[in-house]
Amino acid sequence: MGFNQCYLRNVENLSKEFNRNGLESFLKRYKKYDSLTGPTESFDFLESKTKQYEESINNPISIFIRM
Repeated sequence: MGFNQCYLRNVENLSKEFNRNGLESFLKRYKKYDSLTGPTESFDFLESKTKQYEESINNPISIFIRM
């Protein structure tokens, strides 16, 4: 069995990937790794998107209000 590690790129690249793929696909990609490394700012960005996703699941109407 392998150990999957990922280095998080800078926030600008993560943001482009997020905008291109959407919230769910973006998070699904990083969820599969056993370990993440990279800049603190990239972790903060990933954490903010995870919270956004969790809020949308708990309150689906809030997605439409933000638009």
